[in-house]
Amino acid sequence: MIKRGILLPDLKKIIRNRSAVSEVMGEVLLTTIAVLLVSFIAIFISTYDGATDIPHTQVKEWMDADADKIYLEHSGGEFLETDALEIAASINGERYVYNSSEIYTNLGNKSSWQLGDIIEIDTDSAWERGITNEDEVKVFLIDKTSRQVIQFLTLSLGETSSDWVTPQGAVTDTSVNGSATPFDVFETGDMYHTNYCPPNPEDSNIYEEFNFGVHPSLWGIGPGGNVTNVNLTIVYRVNDHSCRDLKLQIWDQDPSREWHEESLPEHNSFTSESKDLSAYINCTEDVANFKVRLLATANTGDNEKSLNVDYIAIYVS
Repeated sequence: MIKRGILLPDLKKIIRNRSAVSEVMGEVLLTTIAVLLVSFIAIFISTYDGATDIPHTQVKEWMDADADKIYLEHSGGEFLETDALEIAASINGERYVYNSSEIYTNLGNKSSWQLGDIIEIDTDSAWERGITNEDEVKVFLIDKTSRQVIQFLTLSLGETSSDWVTPQGAVTDTSVNGSATPFDVFETGDMYHTNYCPPNPEDSNIYEEFNFGVHPSLWGIGPGGNVTNVNLTIVYRVNDHSCRDLKLQIWDQDPSREWHEESLPEHNSFTSESKDLSAYINCTEDVANFKVRLLATANTGDNEKSLNVDYIAIYVS
């Protein structure tokens, strides 16, 4: 009886201790699971091959035609690494490039373009080309890694034609080995063009997209104004007839918010095609949000077949 009296409290103590140990082990187990989940998410995010993060930077631009100079001032947003930056200019349709080393030297051997810094380009010295107030001057800031346009700038002081307008928003290519910028499709008949590598089999997530980013007021159309005529011109080629099922998708913002689809013929050399889009794009909301996609399917699956766009523009009235 004495032994039982001694053992009973000890047994209760053991039970209490086991209960405490179970609670501690449970906490440890939950903490371990949480740590593993956080680590897994971090690894997934760090290894995810998503879209390239294009820097967001504001640039103030002006030009001095008397001195043949273009000025670009960093006025806000992210700093830009000079070794990853390229400046391309179009003067009356002729192309010129200001490369990374020239930008680096221009900024006094600084490795980044920072707030308040001004890049001063002497067009006569850099490109043996003078400028006048009547010239059509456009500048593209290009991220060299992704070949995407960081910002598109217009410096023209004179009257320029705004009938046909090329993309001034983002131009994106989601294909393997694909590349596309607004600079590539600004002018026809030059050495610049996009490179779209259609997939095999068909995949609607692999495309080339042109976001025009143009306000209807460019054509003198005010809010709620009538849009009766919208035409698109595209100059493209399919190398070696290597693609099929070539499609042009048009985004209809109002009221359907959907993609409409048009077929395009295949051309083995650069050829112009025109499309009347008035059935889909018929109000100012549609024009303000206008974008198109180009899709195709390769005849083989080696990712080497390509389709090139040399020029694309819209006319609105």
